[in-house]
Amino acid sequence: MIAYYFPPLGGIGSLRTAKFASYLPDFGWEPTVVAPRNGSYYRDPSLDSGEATVVRTGSLELSRLGKRAMGFDARDTQPAAAEGGRRFLRDLARRWLYFPDAQIGWFPFALYAARRALRDATHSVVFSSSFPITAHLVARRISCSLGLPWVAEFRDPWTERLDLPAPRRRHALSLELSLIRAASVVVAPSEGWARLYADKGARRVAVITNGFDSSDHPPLSPPTRFVITHVGSQYPNRQDLSAVWPALARLRRAGELPGLAVRFVGSIAPAVLAAVRGAGLGNALEVTGFLSHKEALAAMSRSTLLLLAGPRQVDPTETGCIAGKVFEYLATGLPILYVGDPRMEVARMLAGQAGCHVIPAGDVDGVERVLRRAPHQGTVARDLAAYGRKALTARLAHIFDEVAP
Repeated sequence: MIAYYFPPLGGIGSLRTAKFASYLPDFGWEPTVVAPRNGSYYRDPSLDSGEATVVRTGSLELSRLGKRAMGFDARDTQPAAAEGGRRFLRDLARRWLYFPDAQIGWFPFALYAARRALRDATHSVVFSSSFPITAHLVARRISCSLGLPWVAEFRDPWTERLDLPAPRRRHALSLELSLIRAASVVVAPSEGWARLYADKGARRVAVITNGFDSSDHPPLSPPTRFVITHVGSQYPNRQDLSAVWPALARLRRAGELPGLAVRFVGSIAPAVLAAVRGAGLGNALEVTGFLSHKEALAAMSRSTLLLLAGPRQVDPTETGCIAGKVFEYLATGLPILYVGDPRMEVARMLAGQAGCHVIPAGDVDGVERVLRRAPHQGTVARDLAAYGRKALTARLAHIFDEVAP
């Protein structure tokens, strides 16, 4: 397993690969994970990878070095706050030096470690998970040199989201196509993105969604007040939660939401912060900052309603976007309010589950109806067997069984 994002680094990528590594032995596969010793991202000590063998490597962290060279705060959890000439230099580095991504400095270390691990023990399959794309470069080199089947996981689209000059973009597209077509199997987390990779010429595409592990979830702690919780990032340029804030303000003025709390687990985008305050809800706002996975689940458990933002309109790239937090939301049994285009794959999935409300972006009255009912809805039972982490790992193990020599 070639995985840059792996515990102690946090985030959905680390959680996903850690759960695979933890459960693969139950299906006859013993993973050896190649991961950086000091990767550039948040640390989450609550994540666990079971008994997997992990080979830690060095890494040349370009973003960290770049921050230091230009006098920025070099903390991994903060973007470089640049203006003027320094911002120009930062953007220039991102566009021309970080290719295929800022983790390219990990490549030689990971390749060396993977080759050494393969000399020390017999392995039957190479698995890599992106982002970063650099993980796939390592896996392809190993696959080609040793003739091992290669399973490449793309957790998100790549070239569709790039903001690069035309020559660099063409190079990226060429690289992406070569990776997709070289892999024995491409794994995608949704049907929409599976079609995306199939259309680009993948030999075989398999869908393994994100999921949840019931053993991670704490018991629910129902609050005595109305708490609406949003977990993770917001993207105001493509998501629209503007209908939520006036609906909350109306109900609070009517005395229907006593002790209202609007909780953001993680950070809050400046545009969203302005909208919340503009609706007169500033004194109800709670922003936790980064929390570990365990702490984030605890914050969910102390909620009345969970809020999920979807794209305001269907975009071919975004149609298959089902955030990892969706499955954690579902596992709580709490009411879920999705605000976004109802044609999205995630919206259709939620519409088939009890206690989930899909409201188009901009529909203030629709949001208000959901908010009015939520305090009385309580928890519901949902059919989530297919989304358990062990069941999802069984699907990955089955792919390995099929491609292994």
